[in-house]
Amino acid sequence: MSRTCDLAVVGSGPGGYAAALTAARRGLRVCLIEREQWGGVCLNIGCIPTKALLSVSHLLRRVRQAHRLGITVHGYELDYPAVRARNERIVTTLRRGLTDLLHREGVELVAGTAAFDSPQRLIVTHEGHPQPLEAKRIVLATGARPLSGPWTFDEQRVLSYRGLLSLPQLPASLLIIGGGVIGCEFASVLSVFGTTVTIVEQQPQLLPAEDPEAVRWLTRRFETEGVTVLTGTTVSRLERSSAGISATLSNGTQFEAERCLIAIGQQPHIDSLRLEAASVRAGRGVEVDAWLRTSQPHIAAIGDCIEGHGLAHWASAEGTRAVRNLLGDPPESLDPLDVPRTVFTDPELAHIGLLESQAREAVRVSRFSFGALGKSHCDEETEGFVKLLVDPATDRIRGATIVGAHASSLIHYAVLAIHQGVTAKQLARTITAHPTLPEGITEAAASLYGESLAVASRPKANHPA
Repeated sequence: MSRTCDLAVVGSGPGGYAAALTAARRGLRVCLIEREQWGGVCLNIGCIPTKALLSVSHLLRRVRQAHRLGITVHGYELDYPAVRARNERIVTTLRRGLTDLLHREGVELVAGTAAFDSPQRLIVTHEGHPQPLEAKRIVLATGARPLSGPWTFDEQRVLSYRGLLSLPQLPASLLIIGGGVIGCEFASVLSVFGTTVTIVEQQPQLLPAEDPEAVRWLTRRFETEGVTVLTGTTVSRLERSSAGISATLSNGTQFEAERCLIAIGQQPHIDSLRLEAASVRAGRGVEVDAWLRTSQPHIAAIGDCIEGHGLAHWASAEGTRAVRNLLGDPPESLDPLDVPRTVFTDPELAHIGLLESQAREAVRVSRFSFGALGKSHCDEETEGFVKLLVDPATDRIRGATIVGAHASSLIHYAVLAIHQGVTAKQLARTITAHPTLPEGITEAAASLYGESLAVASRPKANHPA
């Protein structure tokens, strides 16, 4: 006997569970389908476990720098099995919390792999047993899987992020192919943990989509901590060796490492959906319009299965919008410039809106260094800056980039300013508690008008008293 529901959501990651909760709170009968673990990649093998590792690496770095604060520390060491056990506790706690929430909101959890049988009929297979599910509306949120390029993941020596997180012990040395977010975050963690790290990136800089000035700060930190950064080159050959793996670069350079992480991108995970049975068009990913609807108006797709962005919060925003659009609410699209991006390295990078390199029209640019803040000196975290891009005609903020301690949290001052149309002058006149890091945001805005209380303004003509 087949199940029936008002909305079926395929995939329980951040986008999928956001869609399920939105629909359930609108009174719909919702089935949420998951083939692996509830919470998807982000909760189980992505955002959460990697950020838990980054918290450990940040503390370890602070312990090593404790002498700068007048503290002498003796006898500490990294217990990596204990670190992994902590990760498991965090993930288990959050997964339990998520499933409890979904149950309380009336979402039916369906374990299995979903495939279309017709435009409104899915076959969900669990442990070899297929079961039909009829749905009036469907949201596809199946995510993506790591790309291996010309190589093959064996998850022993040649690893995806899944394999790297599963290693019981730290590798002595690691080659990272790909200097994007995943590659840089693992480099930031493992270099502090004691692994010798080499990053190879084919573009001229790490994090090619980010502000070059901010990336230079991160690159300098990497090099200071012993990470070898090789940009503008590629790995032309990768093979097993007595040491683990042997790599040959496009310039002929050869070197060896114990393990290799391939972090060159993601592939939308749509092969098992049998989209053709529902007449849903797809290329590399599922094709959608500006309102996230597929070629079938009752089916939407969100997140990385539409060859997206790799951002959990973006997928969540799409999940809620997709449901509203399917229900006939005034259609909502999502402007990529409204979505913040964060890179959880040390120092962190964060961005919202236009990059300086993307600002084709004239903008006013203000930079404010954390080295001018009292709180940064108190914390021994003086690296980095705030950069604001301001429209000279409207005085509204068009973009913001932050590199430094807690950038992932600080960026939300700029996010709110952009979303609410706050002008740079209004931001500059906002009273910010002292001494705090958010002063960097208001001081950057104040610097545009020669009003910063932390840095000298440009010389001005004398005026009578």
